[in-house]
Amino acid sequence: MTEGPMIPRRAALTAGLATLAAPATLRAQPRSLRFTLDWTLSGSSAFALAAQRAGFFREEGIEARITRGFGSGRVPVDLGAGTAEIGFGDFSAMARFAAENPQAGMVCVLMVFDGLPLVAVSRADGPIRTPRDLEGRHLAAPEGDAGRQMFPVFADFASFNAGSVRWTNVSPELREPMLVRGQVDAITGFVSSAVLSLQALGMPRERQVVMRYRDFGVPLYSNCLMTTRRFAEANPDIVRGTVRAITRGVRLMVADPAAATMAVKEAEPLVDLAVETERARLVVAEMIMTDHVRRNGLSAVDRARMSQSLEILARVQRFPRQPTPEELYTDAFLPGAADRAMA
Repeated sequence: MTEGPMIPRRAALTAGLATLAAPATLRAQPRSLRFTLDWTLSGSSAFALAAQRAGFFREEGIEARITRGFGSGRVPVDLGAGTAEIGFGDFSAMARFAAENPQAGMVCVLMVFDGLPLVAVSRADGPIRTPRDLEGRHLAAPEGDAGRQMFPVFADFASFNAGSVRWTNVSPELREPMLVRGQVDAITGFVSSAVLSLQALGMPRERQVVMRYRDFGVPLYSNCLMTTRRFAEANPDIVRGTVRAITRGVRLMVADPAAATMAVKEAEPLVDLAVETERARLVVAEMIMTDHVRRNGLSAVDRARMSQSLEILARVQRFPRQPTPEELYTDAFLPGAADRAMA
C-alpha cells in the first residue's frame, strides 16, 4: 500500500517532463544534427517528432533534421558512412553491422524499446493456439523479416521444432493478406505492424492469436538511439543533448500518445491519424513500458541480458566475431535516473 493520494499516471508523467530541465541559456547558434529514423514517419517514432515539435532539441541548442529511414539495417550503414550522425534503429542490426565492421565504432547511447516486438500470429479460428502448434505448419514472411530470422531462437525457447515449418517468401504488403485469406497458417513480424495491418484487413485482435517471442524468454533488445564513437567523442554535448531531448519525447509519448502522434500528422499529413495513434499506444504498451522499465527507468540496460542477446545473435546470424556489451552500449550520455523514471 502507498500512503497519500494516488496521482493519475498520465498526470504524473506529464508533470515529470518538467524535471528534464533544459539548459538555462540557449545557444545563439544551434548546432545542426542529421537524425535518421528506421522507417517511415509513424506512431512508432512519434516520440522523436514530438520532441522536435515541443522544442526539446532547440532547448539543447540543437537544430535536428529528422528524416525517414529505409530499414533498421540501413541505419548503422548511414551512420558509418557519415550521411547521418545519430539514428534510431534496431539494436540487433547495429550489432551485426558492428561485428562485420568493427572500425565503424557503432554504439547505442539510449535503449528506447526494452520490449521485443517480434511475434508469430495465427488465426483464432485455426488450429494454432501455442508455439508448439506451429510444427509442420505453413508460414509466410519476407526473407529478411526479423521475426523470421529469429524464428529458430523462438523455437528453442518455446521448445518446438523450427525445422518442420514450411516457409513462403512474400513481400511485406502480401504477408497479412495471405493470413486473412487462409493461404498460410501463420506469419511473423512486429506486433506494432502485423497486428494493426491484420485489423485493417478485417481481422480484429480477438480473431488473432499473437505469440510474443519475449513471453517465451527470448531476451533480445529492440530499437535504440545509436551513433559512432568517433562522433560521440568529438561532439559529446550534441549526443548528450539529443539523448535528453529524445528521453523527454519518450516520456511525452508515454504520458499522451495521441498528443505525441499529432507531431507525426504535422510532419506527414498523409498518415491516418487514428491508425498511427493506435500504433503509438501499442508501442508504449508493448515496447516501452515493460516491467523492467517501470522498475528501473528508461535505458537501464541489463548487461547479462545484453550478453545473452549478443551470444544468440552471433550464433544465429553467424557473426565473424562477437562484440561485447561494453563495445556496443554506453550510459555515459544518459540523464540522471530521476529524469529517466517511467513509473
